[in-house]
Amino acid sequence: MKKAKKSSNTDALQVRLTELEERAAKREIHVHYDMLEAAGLKLNDGICKINGEVHIFIEKRKSPTEKIEILEACLRKLLVGDDIT
Repeated sequence: MKKAKKSSNTDALQVRLTELEERAAKREIHVHYDMLEAAGLKLNDGICKINGEVHIFIEKRKSPTEKIEILEACLRKLLVGDDIT
């Protein structure tokens, strides 16, 4: 029975993550899941503008729960109109 609960929870997390990605897409915000590491440097998840387009970068090795938290925080920040450079 525990496996069914875990699968159900994983499915629910994936549904929530997909909802957030769709919300971002409707606002023309690009969401990227990449390895945010280069030449021994670890980069932070976050928002940036590239050629006038808004992008959210999230470390792809994070758990679905962490991805959801980051995406929710970034979308909240964009909705309140914080300046993104």
